[in-house]
Amino acid sequence: MTDHLDAARVMAAQCLCFRARRTARAITRAYDEALRPTGLQATQVTLMNAVALGPDGAQPMGQLAEILALEISTLTRNLRALESAGLLDVGRSETDRRVRVVRLTETGKTRLAGALPYWKQAHGEIVTALGADTAADLHAALDATAQAMSPAEGRKAGQKHSTA
Repeated sequence: MTDHLDAARVMAAQCLCFRARRTARAITRAYDEALRPTGLQATQVTLMNAVALGPDGAQPMGQLAEILALEISTLTRNLRALESAGLLDVGRSETDRRVRVVRLTETGKTRLAGALPYWKQAHGEIVTALGADTAADLHAALDATAQAMSPAEGRKAGQKHSTA
């Protein structure tokens, strides 16, 4: 029978979640430090960026949650702070009143644009620390992992296994 220390050793040696979260915290810390003069955090800039990239500069809440791999309740909490700060607006779709849509306000657009030089600084420092090839490899590996772990891919994988 395996005791807790054996279990901990196995997990410490093999756990992808531990490594992903540790790496995410380190990278986020670097972006947060660079973004400090803007008053925005990396997570807020990421969310605002995802909104801005939507059609007509807006994103339906469900789509935004999917893009960011967040539960709707977590997304709603994160949006509330940005909405209170006047950086974005959450309203109803003009074509389907059941759909909630997120848009950057003019103030939000200005703040996002103003964050770009600070983001570039952090990004450049991270790429320099990793080396361009490692940064590119990490980018590709993270994208591939996110794709493989998406709910749609998980359903496909489950279907493949259930029919085999």
